[in-house]
Amino acid sequence: MRARGKRLRTIGAVLAALALLVGTIGSVQAKSTAKASSAAWWQPRPGEAKNWDWQIDEPYNVSQPRTMYDLDLWELADGGPNSYLEYPGHPELPRIQVEEGALAGKVDELHRRGAKVICYLDSGAYEHDENRADRHLFPGYKANLNDIPDNPSPPEPGSVIGWHTNDGQWPGERYLDIRRQSWPRFAHLIWARFALAKRLGCDGVEPDQNDMGPSSGNAPGWEMTDDDQIDWYLEVARQAHALGLSVGLKNGHDLSDRTRFPELVQAFDWALPEECVSLDQCDNLSPFIAAGKAVFAVDYTVNQRTDRRACQAHVSRDFDGIIKDEPPTSAFRKQCKP
Repeated sequence: MRARGKRLRTIGAVLAALALLVGTIGSVQAKSTAKASSAAWWQPRPGEAKNWDWQIDEPYNVSQPRTMYDLDLWELADGGPNSYLEYPGHPELPRIQVEEGALAGKVDELHRRGAKVICYLDSGAYEHDENRADRHLFPGYKANLNDIPDNPSPPEPGSVIGWHTNDGQWPGERYLDIRRQSWPRFAHLIWARFALAKRLGCDGVEPDQNDMGPSSGNAPGWEMTDDDQIDWYLEVARQAHALGLSVGLKNGHDLSDRTRFPELVQAFDWALPEECVSLDQCDNLSPFIAAGKAVFAVDYTVNQRTDRRACQAHVSRDFDGIIKDEPPTSAFRKQCKP
């Protein structure tokens, strides 16, 4: 910005003013650069972590020298003094110890090897899984999964547990009521999971199953709008950053109205889209690349021809793509970007 004032009368004065201006600009630029480079959490740029892997089901194997591993939070729990869930502001809820998982101790091991560790968890879904130590705290919980209403029966009044996800591929996984009016009934349970990830040493989180607006094609059990979905995504990012955790946009890129998508690009540090090639949605992620943010694209293996086509699509868009088995395990991985 150029300041206005009295016209300088001498060349010397002009030069002095220019020198002062250049110095000031340089100082501001240096401060801005320092601020940008001293982020409190991991903000990967395209290509920075192209050698990554995603494993959220057995078998697990983290012996390979990867730049980043994305692993299930509950399996990373070590059962130690930091392995618990607590709920500040909710004295009626007990502190819950989280048992040791199959990957106990791997966060520290991977950090010693120089790898980043992202912790996968459901933030938009309930899981009727015995190793989810907090499942009984969700309003609408019942010991018998079959007693929780499912499609086409409406959720019970006051329940935040809706219909099954992914066409019933995971029978115990049900959408949560992410509409803003329901946040006070369950959001603190999700933020406690984020706090667990922080205590375990996770560098960031991959929060899943948040896309249930009409653009997603999913059926959560309640009337949702895309704004409901976006508002929840933004709160998820805000809560993760409040703990100093890196956070990725998991899916959620298929909005029919793109008006608010820039808000998501600004809020999240990276994106992890599933099947953007097979669903013809990869171009929706280009704003992340334009913003200098990595896109960890995943397409699932079918055959060599489709795998090759998916990789070509990833590489042409500067995505850090991989081809994986479904669900993602250590059994299959193909890195697209050399």
